[in-house]
Amino acid sequence: MNEIQRLELRIAKFLRIGVIVAGLLMLAGFVLNFQLRGNPFFNFETYDRIPLADLLAHHWAHRRWGQLVSYAGLGALISLPLIRVLLTAVLFLRQRDYLMAILAGLVLAGLAVSFTLGFEL
Repeated sequence: MNEIQRLELRIAKFLRIGVIVAGLLMLAGFVLNFQLRGNPFFNFETYDRIPLADLLAHHWAHRRWGQLVSYAGLGALISLPLIRVLLTAVLFLRQRDYLMAILAGLVLAGLAVSFTLGFEL
């Protein structure tokens, strides 16, 4: 197995662990948020458009750890494609394939823009 294959294998293992960690964080947040009494879907009956920063500050102030842990898991899951493209760009740079590295950089920029357009900070 050559160096490039070893790096690809390490990236794949990193992504697998990242998905597992993100899933466990979201599951832990769900369990921490679960209530046995009342309507468990009460928080989802109405939708209020609130900027993410305000929402996180609200949950932090009211010590809603389940929500915060769930958001951490979701953030980890969303960041995995960005990390994958970044690592692929680095891999292309190590191979001295500059055209593919530039294309991966453009894809990374496109992903970053698409993610940030969806957030209202």
